[in-house]
Amino acid sequence: MAVAHLTRIAQRVTRRAAPYLPVLLALILTLIATPSLAQSSTSGTYVGASSRSAEMIVLVRTPDGRLVGRLESSSLNETGVVETSSAGLEGAADGSNIVLNGLSGVVDGDDLNLSWQGGHRTYRRGTADQYRAAVAVLETRSDQIEAQTAFATATETLARLSSVLDGIEAARPALNDQLSSASERYRDLFPRMHNRRRAQVILSQTPNQGLAGMQAGTDAQSVGLEIDAVVIEVNGFWGEWHRQFEFARTLTASVEAYCETGDWASRQSTCLQLDRQRERLELLRADVQAEFDDVQAAYSEASIDVPPGRRWIENMRSN
Repeated sequence: MAVAHLTRIAQRVTRRAAPYLPVLLALILTLIATPSLAQSSTSGTYVGASSRSAEMIVLVRTPDGRLVGRLESSSLNETGVVETSSAGLEGAADGSNIVLNGLSGVVDGDDLNLSWQGGHRTYRRGTADQYRAAVAVLETRSDQIEAQTAFATATETLARLSSVLDGIEAARPALNDQLSSASERYRDLFPRMHNRRRAQVILSQTPNQGLAGMQAGTDAQSVGLEIDAVVIEVNGFWGEWHRQFEFARTLTASVEAYCETGDWASRQSTCLQLDRQRERLELLRADVQAEFDDVQAAYSEASIDVPPGRRWIENMRSN
């Protein structure tokens, strides 16, 4: 709260103080390098830190009681990323009392106490190195949060992958029935269509059978439409199963990315579970693909028009 409030005000001051920044920067660098120059005055470097933020305020008090300075701040945002900002400060001092960017404060020894409506923050006289050390703590915490978030995401994704594969396994018996039915319909429909087409040819060449030949042709077309309906149905099955497998592969790739980075020891358990689920996925994919291949084979075999008697002769020869 203190950082956000100070930063908003400080950004406005920075624009007004722009012409004096070179001189101000020189004074600030002097204070950072030699903090003992003003240990007993308002001027100096003050550092404040918490579990989620670190701030450094560098103040220079002029002989006429004006205060100029700079605020450096670093904080962890909601996702655990360290965000930094820098802005100018401006105010006035009267003894130990100060007004800084609209905030009231008191310098009490080595402490700088700033207050605003609804809040208060104490900064301790320190050095730039202390501020950098506090920032390093935040960065370490950020790395920990990132690792924890990545682990939680990978664990959740792995559980979702397992659930998807469970669903695929549970749906396989129904798929087997659907594809078996499709194969049987191919074996039934194609011979019927071939027979009607042969009948159409024969009847069209037979005197006084023209209408019967036309009817046979119409029947052949009707059976052909039934075959097309089965093809569309099988393609729909394949599209749905393909989407499920692609989704499972996307989940797998997400966890793979987690396993390919960071410390293996901390990720070993998750990544070994991934290996098992990946093997499970590929086995399921191969089995389902084989079932669709069988349907395609049934279609290809049934679609070949074998004249009556030829299949019987071929069977006799094979025996």
